[in-house]
Amino acid sequence: MPITLLANHVGSERWEPQRVNNALLHFSDLAGDDDLVLALSSFPLPKVTNGIIEVGFVNERRKFAGLPTFDDLSVVYKDYVDKGTADILWKWRKLVYDPKTGKIGLKSVYAKDGFAELFAPNGEFVRRYELIGCWPSGMDPGDADLAGEDTINITATITIDKAFPSDGFNLG
Repeated sequence: MPITLLANHVGSERWEPQRVNNALLHFSDLAGDDDLVLALSSFPLPKVTNGIIEVGFVNERRKFAGLPTFDDLSVVYKDYVDKGTADILWKWRKLVYDPKTGKIGLKSVYAKDGFAELFAPNGEFVRRYELIGCWPSGMDPGDADLAGEDTINITATITIDKAFPSDGFNLG
C-alpha cells in the first residue's frame, strides 16, 4: 500500500499533537513552588544519553552501554516582583552555596525531587516525567534594558541525578 500524501489523519482519529505550551514543572518540598509554576516561561524536557564502552577484538569493535548522563535543565521564569520569583530561586540556591559564609550545603537539604507534566489542550493528563535529585547549580538573574519594555527572565540551571517516565506513561 503506498504512503498517502494527504494529512487527513491529522486532527482526526486521535492524532492530536502535543503542544509545547501544555506543560508544567514542579519541585516537591520547595517553599514557593506554586508561585514558580505560575512564573514558568520555558523548560526542556529531560534528556539522557549513555556513555559508550568499546571492546576491541582482533579487527573489530563492539559497543556497549556505559553510564547514563542526564542533561541539566535550563529553566526560564518570568520575574514577578509581587510574587518574589527571584527571592524563591535565590533562597533555594543559597541552600546549595551561601556566598556570604562560603559554605556549601548538604545535598540532603538542597536536592528536591520534581516532575514535568504534559497535558492535552483540554487539560487531560498525557504524561509525566519524574525528576530525581534536582538542585540549582547556576542562576542567571536576567538583563535590565532601560530602553526595553519586556519582562526580566531568570534562568535557573537545574541539575538532575535521574529522570524517567512515571507510571501512566504510555510506553506502548
